[in-house]
Amino acid sequence: MSVSEDPRPIYSLGGYPVTDYSISYYDYIETEDCNGFGWNLRNFTHTDIKTYLLSSTFSMLIFSAVLPVIAVIGILGNGAFIFLIWKVPSMRNNMNIILLNLAVADVLYLFVGTSEKFVNNLSSPVAGDKYFFGNVAQCWIIYPSLLVTSFTSLLLVSLLSVERYLAICRPLVHIKISGRRRTLCYVTLVWLSSFIITASIYPSYTDFFTACIVWPNNTTYESYPSISGFCLSEDITWLSIGEIVQIFPFLVALILNVVCFVKIIFKLYRRLPSSVPTMDDAMATRQKKSANAATRMLLVNGIAFFIFATPFHLVNAIQFFEIIFPSWSPDIDVLKDIFLLMLYINSAINPYIYGMTNPFYRKAYSQILRPRSSSFCTKSKTASSSLSMQSQATVDTSNV
Repeated sequence: MSVSEDPRPIYSLGGYPVTDYSISYYDYIETEDCNGFGWNLRNFTHTDIKTYLLSSTFSMLIFSAVLPVIAVIGILGNGAFIFLIWKVPSMRNNMNIILLNLAVADVLYLFVGTSEKFVNNLSSPVAGDKYFFGNVAQCWIIYPSLLVTSFTSLLLVSLLSVERYLAICRPLVHIKISGRRRTLCYVTLVWLSSFIITASIYPSYTDFFTACIVWPNNTTYESYPSISGFCLSEDITWLSIGEIVQIFPFLVALILNVVCFVKIIFKLYRRLPSSVPTMDDAMATRQKKSANAATRMLLVNGIAFFIFATPFHLVNAIQFFEIIFPSWSPDIDVLKDIFLLMLYINSAINPYIYGMTNPFYRKAYSQILRPRSSSFCTKSKTASSSLSMQSQATVDTSNV
């Protein structure tokens, strides 16, 4: 390396631009083990190293203790919902097929994301260090898996909102585009779209950089790693594109869902009582109650999804501006950890929302998990038949 070259990378480490470390040219080192850069920290105080390079105590607590608990709760809840759909064939209606795929995406996100963060935090105190899993596992498998499941959850929630909007506000259109085969096509298209979006930004995170670190000659650092690894891109353009592609779909989905929510709520308040001449009053009341329960459940689920997910994407927007304007670097590490935790809570709470907001799901859960008599199968079929007609009941009880 010539003396005129500036070895400092343009990206950040530990949430802070490298220039904030106040490391001079001579503090950088080069070895054959590192393909990126390194730091000679022998003249730095522990306070400086802890502030700018190491994971905070709060972050370690979040990802090593709190997040695994949330993941276990979420995996158990989503697993119970998947078991419910598998156990009762009559519950495999169009709406539940979408919810089943949402549960699968959430389980994968919780398991992969929590495992990765738990292991990386235990293996290295360096913030953002991905060296334990290495290039292939971390950059080409784990991170893309998180992106695919995240995009899939976003698109499935939006699909549910559009489905409810059509069922409530455009029932004739809903009849034309509904059906088992069409629903399976929609779900397949969602997964395929998520893979395509993720593949489109592969260059933004598939470069694996290794950083050599020379720690101060102190017993405190004896167990600290001498090499750290990071999935990044050496091209600032791809870093910017990666952030934009993650923000833009969420922004579009947020606007779409808000419009659907407002129209659904407005329609429900305006809707006149049903007056279908060929339908028994008791059956009409039951169908209307079923449809309203399904709509209420999906509204609450969709609203909760965006409440928990929006703060994290705001942080992504801030990071995008940090890339464009390196001199502007707000200290948001604590907020970022909290908002990321909210993202995992978002994936964990869906099945619990179903049970709290929809009495038909509560009844189905209780009968599946606690069979008490020989009439269990009959009761399960009765409860699940109520759930089966929720995706169509709205059409029958609307003022067409």
